Order: sequence, then structure tokens, then C-alpha cells
Amino acid sequence: MKVTEVKVYLIPGKEKLRATATITLDNAFMVHGLKVIEGDTGLFVVMPAVKKNGVFKDIAHPITAEMRNQIVTAVLAEYARKEEELQAQAMAQDTEETEEERIIEE
Repeated sequence: MKVTEVKVYLIPGKEKLRATATITLDNAFMVHGLKVIEGDTGLFVVMPAVKKNGVFKDIAHPITAEMRNQIVTAVLAEYARKEEELQAQAMAQDTEETEEERIIEE
């Protein structure tokens, strides 16, 4: 089984939650509700879970280490790509605003 698609949705303004994600497996099975969390040692991916009696229980999770690694790698790679895209847009906007200010001053 392979991760064939990853969609990451950035969440600005949250303390530790950085994004949610949806993955597709073998172009046939979709899993919603993965989360990208900022921990003490960096980013990690949390599988979809529900809270029962104050305890979170996974509702979907990989059974093998290989599948978990494939999912985590794919989600974090797409997260990094989205972050870079967002930074590039911000830099382009800053450059555009600076250029507009320069033109106005002339």
C-alpha cells in the first residue's frame, strides 16, 4: 500500500497545531483528520483520533513501522512544501509593497 496523495491545510495562530492533513492510499482509500503538531523536538504527525472519557483513541492508524514512516514522511514533506509556498508568497508581497513605496517616493 502506498500514499498516493497528501493534502495539507495550514492552521495559523494555534500554539502547537500547525496543520491538518488528508491522505489517500493506493488512489482508493482516504483518511481525514491527521494533524501536524509542533513538539519539543520538532514536528510530528498524529493519526486521526477521538476523545473518550478524557483519553484520545486512534480511529485509524498504520500497523507496520514502514507504513507509519511512509505516511509521516509524505505528510511532513507536503507540510514543508506548503510552508515554503506561503513564505514565498509573503516575500513576493513584501517585495511588491517595497517596490510600490519606492515608486510613490519618486
